[in-house]
Amino acid sequence: KNSPEGSDRKWTYLNVPETDGDTTSINSMLSVYSETGDYGNVKVSGEILLNINYSYKTGGLNILVKSCRNLAVADEKKQRTDPYVKAYLLPDTSRQSKRKTKIKSNSTNPEFNETLKYVISHTQLETRTLQLSVWHYDRFGHNSFLGEVEIPFDSWNFENQGDEWFVLQPKVEVATDVGLQYKGELTVVLRYIPPDRNLMLPLGQFQGKKSFKKGKKGDSHMPSGGILEVLIKEAKNLTAVKSGGTSDTFVKGYLLPDDSKATKHKTPIIKKSVNPQWNHTFAFSGLNSRDIRNVCLELTVWDKESLSSNIFLGGVRLNTGNGVSNGKEVDWMDSQGEEQHLWQKMIDSPGAPVEGILMLRSSMGKRR
Repeated sequence: KNSPEGSDRKWTYLNVPETDGDTTSINSMLSVYSETGDYGNVKVSGEILLNINYSYKTGGLNILVKSCRNLAVADEKKQRTDPYVKAYLLPDTSRQSKRKTKIKSNSTNPEFNETLKYVISHTQLETRTLQLSVWHYDRFGHNSFLGEVEIPFDSWNFENQGDEWFVLQPKVEVATDVGLQYKGELTVVLRYIPPDRNLMLPLGQFQGKKSFKKGKKGDSHMPSGGILEVLIKEAKNLTAVKSGGTSDTFVKGYLLPDDSKATKHKTPIIKKSVNPQWNHTFAFSGLNSRDIRNVCLELTVWDKESLSSNIFLGGVRLNTGNGVSNGKEVDWMDSQGEEQHLWQKMIDSPGAPVEGILMLRSSMGKRR
């Protein structure tokens, strides 16, 4: 078997704390912080002075970090604190959402006077929470956590433009599933047209579309059975992987259990955008009402790379979520929440389009 050093080394990045009652929760190990989840043992104290303003016209959110007072002493030996402030717009904990101030040298009452800027629409902003945390910068070891404040924007009054002191809070452990990192969202419109309604459709609409059941060459183009139409409208806040903060994005769709080329669909590539609008329809035919309960629509978003493999940016699965397809247990029938709700809504309203905004999964592995 493997040596103890080997197994220890494998897990070092989790920074498992010493058995100290409540800190051994799995959550403190799987922290979202890039500072590897080691908060140090500094007793949190002090306050932070902020001025937050938002422009509805430009969508600019400006967080002026003015100063802190009465911060804890982070390095007991040297009796010093070298603080900086870090921001995220939760639930997004990606690199795109992170902002930092400069580090101030040796002060528990640092003056920052730095503005952290975001550009975000007001409707988006209402779903976000600003998380500001203060850290002590340690050149040789782990940065120590000095406290944080979370400001939900759903009820924030942007008319109030004054400076405000916020008391720094100790780290609150939230049960976060590592797979639930915010990767952006995808807007789709689904429509299931059962076989009995299909006859009313004009033929040209589906000319050349690939049929769900592979027919021999020369078969008529008339789609048989029911049709599933999937309009891939747009995505928001995708991860930027190219320099300059953009991606060249497309969506790929399969109707599982058939993951052959015959059911594969792709949107065109939208260049240089993390908020792409495709407005592209995938159509799958040959689906009766029983089929629609046994298939899974898997949509994945990719960044197109010309010289290397395309980069996965997130995905969704739409199905009944019951874990079973045609009597067999399968990993991919795992929709939950809005994914499952939208699929059910489509089944319940045959012939009518239903629209939904879906949070992208950060991995397409099996949901536990």
